[in-house]
Amino acid sequence: MPKLNHIASISLDPIAVGKFYATIFHMSFDYRSSRLGYAATAREGYVGLNFNPIMPGRPGPIGLDHFGIEVEDIEDSFATAERDYPEVEWVKRSGSRPYAQVGIHDPDGQVVDINQKNMKESISEVKTKGLYLEGDHTQDRYVEYLALRTLNPERCAAFYRDVFKMTPLNRNDGDGSYSVTDGRVALRLIPWKIDDFAGLDVNRPMLDHIGFRVEDADRVHREILDYVGRFPPSASPCWLLDKREEDIRKAALLKKTAPFSKYQYCDINGVCFVTAD
Repeated sequence: MPKLNHIASISLDPIAVGKFYATIFHMSFDYRSSRLGYAATAREGYVGLNFNPIMPGRPGPIGLDHFGIEVEDIEDSFATAERDYPEVEWVKRSGSRPYAQVGIHDPDGQVVDINQKNMKESISEVKTKGLYLEGDHTQDRYVEYLALRTLNPERCAAFYRDVFKMTPLNRNDGDGSYSVTDGRVALRLIPWKIDDFAGLDVNRPMLDHIGFRVEDADRVHREILDYVGRFPPSASPCWLLDKREEDIRKAALLKKTAPFSKYQYCDINGVCFVTAD
C-alpha cells in the first residue's frame, strides 16, 4: 500500500512553527541542524510535517512546497509513469538528504518525493536512516487530507491512482474536485481558477491547505487562542483569519473548499490549515 508520509514547507523559523503544530496537535517534535540553520519535523504517528529553512537559489517562496509518498515498488511507479504520463520526469535526490530518495512531478508540475524501503543503490544512494520508517499509531488529532489546487484535477487524480496506487474516493457532484487516498490520508485535487481569488492575492496552482481532524474543534480553537496570545502579532506562529477583510475572504475561500471544516487558520509561513470535528 502507498503511504503519504510527509508534507514539507519552507519556513522562516522552522523550530517555532514546528513547536506550534507539535503542541496543538499532540505531535512528536524533532529538529536538526542544516547548512543554514535548522530544519524541524512534527509527526502525528503517520504523517510528518517537515519545516525546511530557506536555501540559496531555491526558487519557491516560503509556505507549502512538496509532499512525499512511500511506495512498495518504485520501479513499477517509474514504468507506469513512463508508459502513461510521458510529460512526467523524475530525478535522484541529493545524497545529503536523510530521506527523499527520488523526486518526481505530476502532470501539472507539482513536485513529489518518492521513497521505498530498502531502495536499490542503483536507483538512489540516499538512505532514509529510519525517518518515517517507524511503526505507525493513531491519535485523536491527525492530518486527514492535503489539498492541491491544479489546472487538471482529473488527469492528476489518475496519475496518483496509477503511479502511486492510491485509491479514488467518491466525488461530490458539481465541485470539479477529485480525491485519492492511501487508505488513511487523502489527497484532494481542487480545480484552480483565477476568479476564485477575487479580492485576494492570487496564488498560482500549488498546494493549498492541510485538513486536520480533531476530537473537539472548539477545544483546539481555544488552545490555539491561548498559544498565539503569548506572542506579539508580528511573531505569532499562527494567524486567525477573522480581522482583516482579506483574511476574512481567505477564510471564506477555505470554507468553500472545505465546507465541513469548523475553523480556518494560517501559520506564519502562509500555510493555511483547517480543523473539523
